[in-house]
Amino acid sequence: MARPRRDHTKITGKFVRLAKELAALRPEGLTLKEVSKLTGLSTATLSRATDPDRCPSWQTMVEYLTAFGEDPNQWRPMWEMYANKRQRQAAGVPADRTQRAAYQRQRPTHVVNQAEYAIALGDLRLWRGNPPYKTMVSRAREAGVPISQSTISDALSGKVLPTEDAVEGILAGLLMDPRDPEYDEWLEARRVLDAGRRREKITAKSLQHSATRRVIRPRPMRTVVRRED
Repeated sequence: MARPRRDHTKITGKFVRLAKELAALRPEGLTLKEVSKLTGLSTATLSRATDPDRCPSWQTMVEYLTAFGEDPNQWRPMWEMYANKRQRQAAGVPADRTQRAAYQRQRPTHVVNQAEYAIALGDLRLWRGNPPYKTMVSRAREAGVPISQSTISDALSGKVLPTEDAVEGILAGLLMDPRDPEYDEWLEARRVLDAGRRREKITAKSLQHSATRRVIRPRPMRTVVRRED
């Protein structure tokens, strides 16, 4: 007996829009088992793909959509809106980068502090295919700007503002070289942040010095009382 089809018109959920769109592709009367044969996906996976309470992986999306003659690239922007960070990382960068419109990465020209600089570097890494640190280290070494995995980790976690050499190593690890227009933007943004940090340190030290500086007050005049003979 065919498994009854879920009526998405009566269901609400975080991903109900995506679930409805995917469910509408399945022809009436086609069972999950028959769809399973078409896609190579298990019936459980197929059921989860149209679950309004969860977002399917991109791999599931591709296989499901292809089975019904759909172009996955046309669905990528909608999926990007619902996918979590881990799913987007696993999916990698779209063939057409404009498909990631729903997930605008932080640009170096827009960062205002060390934390945002780290976030922006993380976004860049994601857009560049999310290579492992080990791969980045190998690429940087080949480009002549060696960097360690711990340095990359510290920079991308926001623990420290990376040195200029470290930024160059990270960019090389992401296959970006000085010919890329964005390359100098990363270095310039780092210099601006470093200059601001230096100003803050000087200002703080100056204020501290002023607060602890000894204040010399005028000594009160002594009153001399003369004795009368």
